[in-house]
Amino acid sequence: MSDSLTLGAGSRPVSDAVRWWRRSPYGLPLHALALWARCLVPMTLWFGAGELGRFGLLVAGSEFSHGSHREWRLAGTMFLFVVMVMLGMIVTVGMLHTVRGALTETAARRAEGQADEPLFTALGRAIIAYVAIYLAWGWQAADWRQFADADMERYAKQYDDFVAAELSGAFGTTGGAQPAKPVPPDAGTNLLLDIKIALIFACVAIVVRYVLAALHERRGGSRLAFGVAFSELAYTFYGAALVVALVGERSQWLGRRVVVSWWNEHWAALERAVPGWRATMEWLAGIRPDLGGAILTPLILLTLAVLVYGAYAESGREAVRGTPLEEAVTRAGRRAHRITRRGAGLVAVRAGLDRWPPVLHALRLTLRGGAPLFTLMCLCYVLLAVAMDYAERGAYYLIGTAHRQLDWEVYQIPVHFARGLVFTTLTLCLFAATFDIAATRQRAKRSASVS
Repeated sequence: MSDSLTLGAGSRPVSDAVRWWRRSPYGLPLHALALWARCLVPMTLWFGAGELGRFGLLVAGSEFSHGSHREWRLAGTMFLFVVMVMLGMIVTVGMLHTVRGALTETAARRAEGQADEPLFTALGRAIIAYVAIYLAWGWQAADWRQFADADMERYAKQYDDFVAAELSGAFGTTGGAQPAKPVPPDAGTNLLLDIKIALIFACVAIVVRYVLAALHERRGGSRLAFGVAFSELAYTFYGAALVVALVGERSQWLGRRVVVSWWNEHWAALERAVPGWRATMEWLAGIRPDLGGAILTPLILLTLAVLVYGAYAESGREAVRGTPLEEAVTRAGRRAHRITRRGAGLVAVRAGLDRWPPVLHALRLTLRGGAPLFTLMCLCYVLLAVAMDYAERGAYYLIGTAHRQLDWEVYQIPVHFARGLVFTTLTLCLFAATFDIAATRQRAKRSASVS
């Protein structure tokens, strides 16, 4: 790894003038609040611009998806969805970059003569890895759902007309005539593409991605990195729409296959034969979301901060650098054939193992700052999420419920915006402070070992 990634190789000792909450893991909440108070205004501007752009793309996607030539319109709607996802990533990187100037680690790098990194440089380095993390951990499901829900809310009259037509036919209120079959609503299906169109756009996206990725490997640059990330998202989403369309047509055929029936029967027999199997599986299914939200989600978000601030390890070898596993990995890489290494890499990607090295690297960086730092980071994130839920419920309690549906939806807008603003800015400051404390302590340890 380069000197900028090792967080202080050959650096000078940390100054005693640095306040204790910027160096101590137990000062993490105070450090995060200090960063939040200092950088709240620019982060609010970033967040407001992102929400405004997101709202405009939601409305544009809903409007564009209805009309003639709907199959081709849906392909354009998917493009707008990709733009919305990219906008969210740019806003997140921009908010983290805003906090960068208030970090102790940044001050130490300036003292060493390193120039401040512009936003586009950080964005070019972070965006490809951000896309990989975003897709690997399934964050697109929430955006997908919000995009479809916005279309359903704006065209809710289609469902009212459809239900009214069905009720009229069921109760015989059509005057004895044969009731016409009501037209099913298409609201909320603006991301479901035709198979042929999805295949065409997926093929175009993968070709563009291959070309841009090859150019980026040779030349680098933030523009090419942005193009690679955009084409990666486009290929993934158009490919996902193709898979959804194929599965929708083949689901009944698949359910009747002998292998599926054999698996379902043996799984049911296993549940009956093993005492407590069903209860154990239900218990694990119940605690898995809580464990993921309390431990994995903070580590993933910390990974985003780490990659924006220039201490990111994408490969598994970099994640184990400096540990006893590094020698074993190096020895295995020398003995293995090139085809074997390439095949093992493909298997790791298909099995989803490629999403773990960034998280492990972030965990390793946090643990270098001390186990209390990791514990406090997770605890603060969970407490902040719970506090924001109660704050939102309190706001709704103050507003009251004796309102019309339209008025209630209007009242929800500032509540949702305020909740999202406070939670997003505080969590990003929390992970920026975690990175800062870990980097500062690691810098101090390396300076002490050198001296």
